[in-house]
Amino acid sequence: MAIKPISYGTQERRSTRGELFLRAPLKSDELHIYKAGGNADPVSMMAFYRSPGLEEGVTSPLLLDAYMAVVVLEDMNGFVLGRNKQNIVTPFCRRGTIGFHDLRHSYSCEKYPVCSLNFVISKAFLEELRPRNGYYATDLQESVNYATLDDTLFHLASSVVPSLVEPNSDRLFVDQVFSATSFYLVSKFGRQGMPDLRRGGLTPRQEKIAKEFLAANIAENVSLEQVARLCELSAPTFARQFRKSTGMTPYRWFTLRRLMQAKYLLESSDESLVDIGLACGFADHSHFTRTFSRLVGVSPGAWRRLEKR
Repeated sequence: MAIKPISYGTQERRSTRGELFLRAPLKSDELHIYKAGGNADPVSMMAFYRSPGLEEGVTSPLLLDAYMAVVVLEDMNGFVLGRNKQNIVTPFCRRGTIGFHDLRHSYSCEKYPVCSLNFVISKAFLEELRPRNGYYATDLQESVNYATLDDTLFHLASSVVPSLVEPNSDRLFVDQVFSATSFYLVSKFGRQGMPDLRRGGLTPRQEKIAKEFLAANIAENVSLEQVARLCELSAPTFARQFRKSTGMTPYRWFTLRRLMQAKYLLESSDESLVDIGLACGFADHSHFTRTFSRLVGVSPGAWRRLEKR
């Protein structure tokens, strides 16, 4: 199986909506889109794309004020990528190879067998980032020859693909991966300037609001945008300041809070493991057992037996 970045248009027309940038897939294609970046950002998203490459080509007529990182998930044969009417010949690419595109330029590509995860990140979203070491978040350098292997991006992409493909994905986890990927891309492709010293944590009031909201919505599929809005912050700013204040990401804090509630129910009630997992916001029994075992060290059933001796 090979990969091709989703092609971008040749018409000089810009779009403010990411959904329009990626055309609806053809019958033989598989496309899963997760909207990222919050309600005020219609462009940023993650898109898992798989195609057997049966059609002659794929194009999109739209340009965006955004960047796109393409992560190769399966080995691919060489292909020719058109950029502003110039051809870039790309040799065989192993999985884990990446491309990074400035979507203000136009691209085209013949249809190839493809399996990729594509991170589309708007300039508006990047404006909210305050990366370490003073990197400029909105002046990133392209890398379109698909000659670079990047284990970090490959592992980030691999970790989130199941959540994009399966229904009822954990929104807080997916949002966290998108933010982490955005920070990483800025540090990798940004140019360095004067350090930004505005890197404090949440105020005590903001931290209290965030924690109380998360604790009150243990069973819900909470997004990063929801919590950030309550604190009157953008999602990436909130994620960074929450970690600065608590020493952990919002997703990890939320997961640990869910496990705390699960322990209480395991010890104090006779509810089934399935019901307890669902009551604590886990997608299903497998998700509950896997997360509990990884972070607690024993399965929920074993923990209950030990506590009730």
